[in-house]
Order: sequence, then structure tokens, then C-alpha cells
Amino acid sequence: MNKEKISEFLKGIITWFAVFYLVMLGYQHFFAPKNPAKIPAQNQVISIKPVDDSVVLGNLVTLTIENQDPAKISFTSPCKSEESTLKFYKLVNGKRFEIEDFSECGDKKVAEFSLENNQKTNFTIPDFSNDIFSEEGQYFAEFTFDKNGEKVVVESDPFTYEKPGTFRQLFRSLITKPLFNLLVFLTQHLPNKSLGWGIVLLTILVRLLLFIPNQKAMRSQRNMQKLQPKLEEIKKKFAGDQQKIAMKTMELYKTHKISPLSSCLPMLLQIPIMLGVYYIVRGGLTHLMDPYLYSFQQGVDVTDVNPWFFGMNLLERNLYVLPIIVGVAQWIAIKLSFISKKKKSGKNPHRLAGHSAKKDSPAGQMEQMNTIMQWGMPVMIAFFTRSFPAAVGIYWLTSTLFGIAQQYYVNWKLDQPQVVRKVS
Repeated sequence: MNKEKISEFLKGIITWFAVFYLVMLGYQHFFAPKNPAKIPAQNQVISIKPVDDSVVLGNLVTLTIENQDPAKISFTSPCKSEESTLKFYKLVNGKRFEIEDFSECGDKKVAEFSLENNQKTNFTIPDFSNDIFSEEGQYFAEFTFDKNGEKVVVESDPFTYEKPGTFRQLFRSLITKPLFNLLVFLTQHLPNKSLGWGIVLLTILVRLLLFIPNQKAMRSQRNMQKLQPKLEEIKKKFAGDQQKIAMKTMELYKTHKISPLSSCLPMLLQIPIMLGVYYIVRGGLTHLMDPYLYSFQQGVDVTDVNPWFFGMNLLERNLYVLPIIVGVAQWIAIKLSFISKKKKSGKNPHRLAGHSAKKDSPAGQMEQMNTIMQWGMPVMIAFFTRSFPAAVGIYWLTSTLFGIAQQYYVNWKLDQPQVVRKVS
């Protein structure tokens, strides 16, 4: 591979990476957040800051607490303390109004922690979030820490809750809620309430639902591979006349009922589903998700699941094993989609005298794109698997294995020899 091809290969990988990365993270950052006005911290050695200054209603706010005091500090859950150690306030026209002091917790919990000097931790309240932050506005928290028997009160920097936009509301209604309710239903009826097997069954049901459009897309992709020799002939016959080449190419696609963009459909259909699974498990299965339950499942404890699956906690990231397995499976899936049955003579229609097709030809362009897809896409998928909770990786792995089986079936059907019956 010469320098020019290496350069094109790297550009292709970077382009695919950028597109996929933007799609995966675009859901979380669809609208630019607005930064609230800051108020001075009341304690310089203990800081409490929101990870995101602006949060969408229905999402979880995360506070980062850092101790720079030489002494150790401890936080006791307000649900266990006689005095309230945590309060939340809402800011309205510069005035503060107390909205929660955790005097009544019931079966809900607030995490406890201790911090030595120069230690920090992330703090969330998933069991109370929907009750406290039910409307848009600016909020802040007030913590009471124990430092060598002394009570130290520290306020957090403010953060803003905003209403979800139209896109986010549609996504929650059409993707997140149905997936979440199906997952809860499956998990509650599985032995040991296994989250892993619930995700596997959920993925299979989704793939069965998308079986027909995926089947059409796979057929279209294989048929496009078979048309490469004819596309090469059009290129040579009308060399220099790009308008004529484009017209004849579209006529060829129309004659064989092929849509060039349909081969991307399987991947595009999977992205919103995977984002839905990510949204469900990103903060763990907590009471934060209770409002997403349909009426027939009201009262189900969504936290009562077993997150362990083949030695992995599906609510946490798996940094090495699962990403490698998912990457290899994705490589096999892409490799299988590019396999084209060779003629009995053993000649490849895209190669002449042992040389690759010219890069400016349709065959050459297809060859370069296939190379980028085959090696670049598995690397990107493995990277994102490593970045998300393992549950998302299990979803993608199951979906990929299902796709491999479906692609194998499509290849087998299309590569069957034509049987010509003689009419006597």
C-alpha cells in the first residue's frame, strides 16, 4: 500500500470515527446547555460542584465533592441521622427556598461516604431525583459534614434543570420507554432476574422486529457487489462524461431494484436502539427510571435485578475482554457482508493480472471503502463498548451475532446456483 493509499485509508477511518462519535453523543448534547450564574463557595477547602451545570429533567445530576482539608470529613445519610445532613434549595429571583430535607425517606436511600485529604467522589440521589427536580429552575445543595466531631456546612455551586426538547421527548416515548418496559418485563420473569439474559432476549426480539428491513438491506448490499463489473463497463464506455455515467448508473440501480443507501440501513436502525439501552443502564437501574414504567408494571421494583453476567457487572464498564470480543464479532460480520462468490475459473472480476482495481474506478472505490469498513468500524465499536456500561456491549454483541447468522443465510440464498429447467 503506497503513501497515497495509506493517507486515504487514514482519512476514511477518521471520517467514520467522527461520524459515529457525533451520532452516539449527539443524543446527550442535542441542545447546548446554558451555564447558570455562579455563587461564591462558602468553604474553600471542601468544594461541591456539578459535573454538568445544566441537566435535562428526567436525567440525574451528579455532584463532585472534593476534600482539600487536612482533616478527614464524613457524610452520614440524612435518612439515618437525627439531624438533616442534606438539603436542596431552589433559587427564584435571587431568593432561596428549601424544597427537600429528607425527613421522610421510606425505603429510599442516600449514599454515605468519607473523604481523606485530596480525595474526591461523585454523589447522586437517584431514588429522590424525580421527586425533588420535577420542574425547571436553578438549584443547589447544602451538605453537613462531620470533621473530628465538628459540624461543617458547605453549599454546592448551583445547577440548572431544563425541560427536555421535542427530539428528546420523542426519543423517550418511542425508544426508551418501550425498551425499558420490555426489559423490566423480561427480567422479572427470568430465573434469578438476570439482567444479562434479559438484554439478550430483548436484543433478539428487536432483531426479529427489524428482520425484514435488515434482510432487504443485506440483499441490496450483496447485489451491489455483483453489479461492480457492469459499473466498470459504464465508467469505461462514457469516460469523461460524468453526467452520463451518473445517469446510466442510476438506471442500472433502478433496473435491478437496488438502493445504494439501503446497505447502511442495518447500522442506522441499530444506533437509536443502542442509545436507548445506554440511557436505561448508564446510571444503573434505579428508581430514577420509575416514571418510565407503563401502568401495567407500576409497583415493580426496577432495582431488583441481578446485574452479574458471565463474571461481568453489566452496570459498570468492562475495559478489555468484552470490547475485544465485540470488535472481533463486528469484524466477522463486516467480512461476511463483503464475501462475494467467485466464478469457477477462480478469477476475481475486480482484479486483472494480479493487480488491484484502479482506485478511480467504481471497483477500486468499493475496494477501498470495504477495507476502511472492515478494519475501522470494529475498532470504533470496540472503543465505544469500552466507554459504556457492559450492558450496552452485551446488546451490541448479541445483535452482531444475530446479524452474522442472518447475513450467512442471505449469502447462502443469493449464491445458490440458478436451476434452469428445460421445457420439453
